[in-house]
Amino acid sequence: MIQIGLSTIRDVSINASVLLSFIFLFHWLYPFISNLPALRARCIWGGLFGITGLTVMIIPIYVTDGIFIDFRTLLVAFAGAFGGAVSGIIAALIVGIYRIYVGGVGAFSALAAIGTAMLLGMMMSRYDRKFHKPAIAYAGLGLLVAIGNILWLFVLPADTAWLLIREYAVPVLVAFPVAAVLIRYFIVNEIRKRETEDKLLESEEKYRTLAEHSNDLIFSCNEKGIVLSSNKKFQQDLGVLPEELGKKSIVDLFGFHEELSWWNGMLETVKSGQPVTFEKDLEHTDGSVRIYVTTLSPVAGADGQVKSITGTCYDITKIRNTERHIMQLSLYDDLTELPNRKLFMEKLNQAIGTAREQDSMVAVVVVDLDNFKLINDTRGYVFGDELLNRVGLKLQRFLTPKDTLARIGEDEFVFLFEGIDQLQPLQMRIQSMYDGFQYPQLIHNEQIHTKISMGVALYPSDGETAEELVKNADTAMYKVKEQGKNHYRFYNNGMREALIRKSKLEEALRKALIHNELILQYQPQVDVRTEQIRGFESLIRWVHPEMGTISPMEFIPVAEQSGAIIPIGEWVIRTACERNKAIQNYGFPESVISVNISTIQLQRADFARMVIGILLETQMAPEYLELEITESVMMESFQTAISNLETLRDYGVKIALDDFGTGYSSLNYLSRLPIGTLKIDKSFVQDITNESVGESLVESIIELVHRMGIKVVAEGVETEEQYECLRSWGCEYIQGYYISKPLFELEIRQLGAKAGAVHSHSAV
Repeated sequence: MIQIGLSTIRDVSINASVLLSFIFLFHWLYPFISNLPALRARCIWGGLFGITGLTVMIIPIYVTDGIFIDFRTLLVAFAGAFGGAVSGIIAALIVGIYRIYVGGVGAFSALAAIGTAMLLGMMMSRYDRKFHKPAIAYAGLGLLVAIGNILWLFVLPADTAWLLIREYAVPVLVAFPVAAVLIRYFIVNEIRKRETEDKLLESEEKYRTLAEHSNDLIFSCNEKGIVLSSNKKFQQDLGVLPEELGKKSIVDLFGFHEELSWWNGMLETVKSGQPVTFEKDLEHTDGSVRIYVTTLSPVAGADGQVKSITGTCYDITKIRNTERHIMQLSLYDDLTELPNRKLFMEKLNQAIGTAREQDSMVAVVVVDLDNFKLINDTRGYVFGDELLNRVGLKLQRFLTPKDTLARIGEDEFVFLFEGIDQLQPLQMRIQSMYDGFQYPQLIHNEQIHTKISMGVALYPSDGETAEELVKNADTAMYKVKEQGKNHYRFYNNGMREALIRKSKLEEALRKALIHNELILQYQPQVDVRTEQIRGFESLIRWVHPEMGTISPMEFIPVAEQSGAIIPIGEWVIRTACERNKAIQNYGFPESVISVNISTIQLQRADFARMVIGILLETQMAPEYLELEITESVMMESFQTAISNLETLRDYGVKIALDDFGTGYSSLNYLSRLPIGTLKIDKSFVQDITNESVGESLVESIIELVHRMGIKVVAEGVETEEQYECLRSWGCEYIQGYYISKPLFELEIRQLGAKAGAVHSHSAV
């Protein structure tokens, strides 16, 4: 018969102790089995649960022959829940086969309970992750297994079934859920512990791998700054041997001996739990100096106290070098490596502030190379760049430590002289600079004469802001340019008034064409051989409603600088052609109209096409148009100008060189220009009756250009003596007040109507 009471509790406790042994065995085997392939691990777990089931069956709770109660079904259920179908089936087979072997009237009931437990376990394996409270779910699993065991007892004889239920239902219904929760707790705890250890090991391995292969210097030190460990990069770059770890400190490696208090302050900050970052130059083992950004981070222990410090040094040398290069590009001239305009203006503003406090003067000296464009165009940009470099080096010789020299334009440099008390020493320095450029320089085995024009502005008399001073010094420099170049001038108020006047003219010029303020006059040219009018030179006049008649000598340079010369020049050519057609009908059928052309116009690639278009539009034959160019065409865009002139000459347009002898006369250039006529400037003509040198010079010019197949026009003829000399020397054409003043079209019409044609100068 059944043993009740303490014996029952004893049997249950024995079965429970087997379960506890299983938990310890699981704890010991899990690290090994978990590393096996998944299927093999599930088979082993199924066998382990099954063997544990056999163990609890060996010490059963006997009720009667062939009937005993134990925890085998709970172990089968956990095999299915923990390892899935494979583990559940293996565990069920092991305990099921043994139960068949034992036999007895309860065999069928036991097998059915084992199968039910296996199915419940596999269902738990599938839906385990969906439960928000797994402990309750597993308690439910234990309860369901217990209920399954009890229900299958009803296949036994009724009196046996009820006896078992009365005696063991309550203990089973309590023990199974409790055992399920405990087993689940220990198993899951072990799994989580293993997973945590694996993740920790994986994390440590990743960190170790990253640290070892990182380009950053990574190290760990204690609270005193002694380096405990580091990656290879740290050791290689700073020359630290592995055996020196634990001996050398950051103070030694980073050179903080002179900054010890600062370093100690940082350590205290890190020990308080705050990371710190600083930038430091460190000597590399290759001898170079590298710039590193170092971050020190606290490492806290379980008690929250800082136990060690982790440091990371990031090499920012390339970044800093790039920043310096960008700074160099933004503040310094790329060619000469001198300060550029931006940096110069910053320094000038600082100097003005200092001068204001010290009641001293500041001088701004703008230096511009004369005729640099000609040198650049004729000798090439490489030669021009070398010249600019040489000029920059030469100008630096005149610097003192507190002065600044900058390049602010293509061929424009500027000095900043600070702390000036007297003007005489400043003028002596400027004179020295001027004298220094009176001698040629040797560049690419060629002697080049480089002259400079300089303008000087003083603070506070010539301006109180940096912009004013540079502008006024620039104005003074351009005044030097206008007066022949190769000198220097100090700024004065007269230049300011001239600048204001120039600004007004520039603004008014934009409206001059629209308001029909521009007119043409025509000065006759006489053929000395036939004493007949050869043609007329068109002369532009500007009659402004408020400023009155403005001389071309004043407004043409303004038009050239502002770009207004392009539309004005086109208007002059078109109007001259149109009116010459009318003049030819006034009794001068062979009249040639001469038009002065600006170098700015000749620089345009479409100039020749524009002139030809006007000739076609006005229907004037090209041989009746003569374009007068000045010698300045030799200085600027020579090739473009020559191309335009050759195109027009081939089309039939006459080309004349105006004001010969006043500019950059060169026989070499003269032979290259496609000209048919040369105009001798009136400054030569005026002296031909007074000086024998003058006579011989003009006569020589006429003789020379005749040999080149070029005809001559003498300008500014005012007396009969001049006329006779020129005729005797073979000059073809003359022009000047001896013949006629400039005429309006109406006067030419009256002249033609009165005389029909002019046969001599006296007829006029």
